[in-house]
Amino acid sequence: MNKLKQTKGITLVALVLTIIILLILAAISIQALTNQGLFGRANNAKRESEIANIKEQIALDIYEKQLEPPVGSITEDQLKTILEKQGTIIYEEDGVTIKGITTTDKGYEILLSDIYSGTTEEAETPPDPSLPTNPSTTIAEAQSDYMLTKTVNSEITDEFGNRITVPAGFKIKVDDTTNNATTVNKGIVIIDSNENEFVWIPTGKIYTDTEKTEENAKTIELNRYTFDSSGNPTAQNDAVIESYYQELATSTLGNTTAKDINDFKTKASATGSGGFYIGRYEARTATARSASGNTLTTLTTKASDYVYNWVTQIQAADLARNMYKDATTFTSDLMNSYAWDTATLFLQIFGTDSTYSRKTSVNTGSLATTGTNNQTTKDVQCNVYDMASNVFEWTTETSSDSFGPCVFRGGRYDISGYYTSRRKNCNTSVSGIYDGFRPLLYV
Repeated sequence: MNKLKQTKGITLVALVLTIIILLILAAISIQALTNQGLFGRANNAKRESEIANIKEQIALDIYEKQLEPPVGSITEDQLKTILEKQGTIIYEEDGVTIKGITTTDKGYEILLSDIYSGTTEEAETPPDPSLPTNPSTTIAEAQSDYMLTKTVNSEITDEFGNRITVPAGFKIKVDDTTNNATTVNKGIVIIDSNENEFVWIPTGKIYTDTEKTEENAKTIELNRYTFDSSGNPTAQNDAVIESYYQELATSTLGNTTAKDINDFKTKASATGSGGFYIGRYEARTATARSASGNTLTTLTTKASDYVYNWVTQIQAADLARNMYKDATTFTSDLMNSYAWDTATLFLQIFGTDSTYSRKTSVNTGSLATTGTNNQTTKDVQCNVYDMASNVFEWTTETSSDSFGPCVFRGGRYDISGYYTSRRKNCNTSVSGIYDGFRPLLYV
């Protein structure tokens, strides 16, 4: 009986020892798995994955920023913004150069050199569109899209020292279509964000060389003119021309006069802004017109649009003066006789036709409803199209003939007897296929 008890006791001790040994081995195995084995490798893999994702996001943000103009560049401020989205920026010892980032919640230190090897530029303060650009703006600078955002006019000079005032929201257009004109005597073209184009008509002394001598200058006075058969001009000021025609401040005959003719004469003179703008093309519209009853559509001066015909003088004046009705730094209006005659004189002096004031239509026989700028034979001087051709153009001049107080200027596609400087009167209800107009701007 004693022998049996002894055998059972030995078995129980062995069992207890075995359990203890197994527990020790299990503890060692779990510790190994946690610190160095499966669990450790899993934690390392998770950490590396998180860092890789952060690096990938930073690299993607940098790449997207470099796609924005100017393409391929990124400023230090832009880089800081990208990094700050992922963590806290760390710097080299000098506290200036970005070394990398430490993630805010994970505490990972990620070196910038492992993500991006390019360079950064100093962040530039964007120009304030509400400030004038004088005296630094040049013709080249005035070609930038930044000009389209400006809320003030910009007065600049060309290489000969001639003044140009670029209205707020416009930039200068220089390309093959403008004959790369960069000087006033060649016809400076401006364009807005809607692709409306106008040409600068200067007043005062215009230089054609860097040497400002009398031999290299021509003077254009803002005035009303008549031109003889040889194209010689005679200034008429406020006189009644050909017994009928006069530029009135107001009219009782039903026609529309200039918005403010005295304001125009003051601002467009040599002592004012030194010039004004006229539409590069006859008034245009995106929708072709076929009758006087057509709905009045948006006025443009775009090369690709249709000629804006089938309008009365009253309608033309309303369209022109409302083209930029919300502008606060310049005025739009229908062409007046001072603008038409001064522009004609400018084109005749500096264009290729020294008798342009007497030029008759170059497209006789058919109306060019669009694309006069693409015709084989073009009516163009100093980047201004069709003042001698295509359609008559309403102005704000007044005829004392009560049955026809409205005044047309220029040539017409189907009549060779009419020329650039000619006047013709008509009544207030006239609206036809050959009746168009041209807007002007002054600052």
